Amino acid sequence: MDCDFDAGINVICGPNGCGKTTILESIHLLAQGFSFRSRDLRELIAWKNNELILRGEFNDEGRSRMRALRVYSRGSEVRENGETLKSPTAFFGTCPAVIMQPSDIELLRGGPEVRRHWLDEILCYRSASNAQVLRRYKRVLQQRNKWLKEFKQNGAAVGGEDLFRVLTQQLIDLGAKLWAARLSLSKEVSEIITRYYRKLSGGVDEITCAYKSSILKTLDALDVADPLSDEMMDEIPADASENADENAPGSDAVDCAECAGAEKSDDDVVSEEMLRNAFARKLADLEFVERLQGMTMAGPHRDDLSLCVSGYEMRSVGSQGQCRSAAVAMRFAAVDVASRYLTKPILLLDDIFAELDVNRRDAVASLIREKQCQVVIATPQAEDLPFKADVKIQIGF
Repeated sequence: MDCDFDAGINVICGPNGCGKTTILESIHLLAQGFSFRSRDLRELIAWKNNELILRGEFNDEGRSRMRALRVYSRGSEVRENGETLKSPTAFFGTCPAVIMQPSDIELLRGGPEVRRHWLDEILCYRSASNAQVLRRYKRVLQQRNKWLKEFKQNGAAVGGEDLFRVLTQQLIDLGAKLWAARLSLSKEVSEIITRYYRKLSGGVDEITCAYKSSILKTLDALDVADPLSDEMMDEIPADASENADENAPGSDAVDCAECAGAEKSDDDVVSEEMLRNAFARKLADLEFVERLQGMTMAGPHRDDLSLCVSGYEMRSVGSQGQCRSAAVAMRFAAVDVASRYLTKPILLLDDIFAELDVNRRDAVASLIREKQCQVVIATPQAEDLPFKADVKIQIGF
């Protein structure tokens, strides 16, 4: 299927199940280098087909990027302007795209890993070096977890104690860099999210956002809390596995007084060295527990972005309308970050207006026009949209 899109608002309409979201996913995949629906690109291959082939042309400030992606059972082939790239992720960082969809409510309702993924995606908009730090941290974390798991099972691990010390030091150095980058970003986006939420809610209520990490509490106290305190024991699952690192536990309803203190104030400077020293002490205190559990018990991979309303986390007390408004605000914050550090992103909307009341629909429509981005919208009925399309693409008939 071939589609030509206008620089303004493009509307793809047709009945449910005709492939509207697939077109948005194709754009996102060629722009970002990953799918917003599946981690394994092979799952995108149509039933009874052997491969998936996508081609697209992106034009930014007079520069054309011809991208091609072929996905098959053994892997993928990636090209840009005829040059072979290592993987689809090489597309990331030049032609950003931001997706808005009904499932975005999971940004509020879902676990910490959902918000970490959102934060890390826009963290990479800021700088290519952030993406490198993130990849290296994940790789070292995986290696350290493998060592700890093997030690738990056998009482020893390949590489011995020397390898464990090297991996721990690497984790500390990379963790401090990642924390410094995330703290800086969270301060920037928290103000943006709060402002957009105020517009979307009509000023009826306010939300607060804060980066939430045990390392910040460690910085607030010169004497680190006992690692086997009640709080820490609550974090240790009864039957831990290496996958637990990706799902940091915590209470759903947390007093926002705690959230407000999750980040240092403007007057307090959190240096990378302070973060490195605090992380080193934290891991030293947790080493006995980590060897018992077979996994890394502290680090950026266990953090969260806390969004609170009326004194409690929205994850547990926010209404459907409040959570959807906050999710839209987070997506618009991603648009602003991409526009500031890269270029105006392509805005992909997957039938989001059906989930919003009239006031919120009008507010979202106003913000979309304000951004002046290229917009591609998938909807069953174009006449239900709160604005007029520049180009209408009818499919499924």
